[in-house]
Amino acid sequence: MKQLGHALLTVTPPGANKDNPAEKETYLITLPSLHIESLIYGTPFVELEKSTKIASSTGYIAKIEYSGKGWLSGKKNTFSAILYRESDGEKKPLYTVDGQWSDTFVFRDARTKQEVETYTVANMKTSPLIVPPIEEQSIWESRRAWHDVATAIERGDMEATSAAKSKIENAQRELRRIEKEEGREWERRFFKRLDEKDLYEDEVFMRLARMIGLINGSASGIESDKTGGVWRFDPERAKDAKPPYHKEGGRGLGLTD
Repeated sequence: MKQLGHALLTVTPPGANKDNPAEKETYLITLPSLHIESLIYGTPFVELEKSTKIASSTGYIAKIEYSGKGWLSGKKNTFSAILYRESDGEKKPLYTVDGQWSDTFVFRDARTKQEVETYTVANMKTSPLIVPPIEEQSIWESRRAWHDVATAIERGDMEATSAAKSKIENAQRELRRIEKEEGREWERRFFKRLDEKDLYEDEVFMRLARMIGLINGSASGIESDKTGGVWRFDPERAKDAKPPYHKEGGRGLGLTD
């Protein structure tokens, strides 16, 4: 399955001034293709494939190549990566990484071949995910909206899964039909759409996109026509957001108010 789009992440490095834009770093991240392995054995898992790139406003680029378990050899979730300066090119990497992204991988200095660090996923502490109980969530929050689908999958009831999934999908199709008739669009609560002019005016994004070949003279490589536009999180819209997030009620989910 080919994933369309990209992610743009802006962070404040440790010790930097979060109120000073010049001290922030921005990363453009492309998305990997994926498929499901081991379905016929009843132990399905996600496998990433092909490659992705991460471009940094600091001038560094990471290229990550994914491979998986073959018929005769290999391990699942295998990947290899290199980090290099844009000015040097990928044939002169600074560091390499190899291993399994779901298990253990090793960082090495590309020039000396010496091991720098080993990262073992199981040894890392994770922050617990804390979410409100289902009944306290807005009907549009993912866990509540897809609750019937998820619980049916957990029970192994494929008929109920299909019925619950179709209920939402058909309600969404009907809502799109109504919006088209009324000449309006679904109101986004947390994101805004950027047009091509907005992209060209975003100097940081354009520089990063050129670094990894995402665009070449035009923004067509972004494939915004397949994603309904290019979307960015809008802090102003999100600042005062409170449920219910949409005026439609439960109509778009197949619920009756």
